Amino acid sequence: MALKVAIQESKNVAAWKDYKDAETGEVLAKFKINGANHQAYLVGLERAQNQIATKGYDVASATGEDKLWHDLLMEAAGCHLIADWQDVVFLEKGKEIEPPCSKENATKLLSMGKTGIQIWNFIKAQSVLIQLEADKLKAETLGKLSSSTDGTQETVD
Repeated sequence: MALKVAIQESKNVAAWKDYKDAETGEVLAKFKINGANHQAYLVGLERAQNQIATKGYDVASATGEDKLWHDLLMEAAGCHLIADWQDVVFLEKGKEIEPPCSKENATKLLSMGKTGIQIWNFIKAQSVLIQLEADKLKAETLGKLSSSTDGTQETVD
């Protein structure tokens, strides 16, 4: 007998979601969003927290190079939750530019004032829903797991 171990495939889940105008319901853009348990995203959040912890809470020592907490959260989402996009247009110096989806461009998008915050909220909420759906499907596929044992045999008298 041999120990058999299945090679795990990628645990990352993602789905395309429509970003709609709140008033008209018109689809403005489409985003391919990773689930909330995306490994790189979780690492990004942990590093954001570590920055706060390592630099301390002494506000007098803050410099212009330090990033705000919400900027770190948006950067983590931009870099790791947005996997791709369609119909995203930047208006720069009066010209419309269709930028490719990249970590830099996604972070830039989320940094665009009120609109960026609305998109960030949408991305975060959808990533949680995508992850919940994937976890539900996984649980249904695996079924109910049997209880574990400690390896000892029970004796019956």
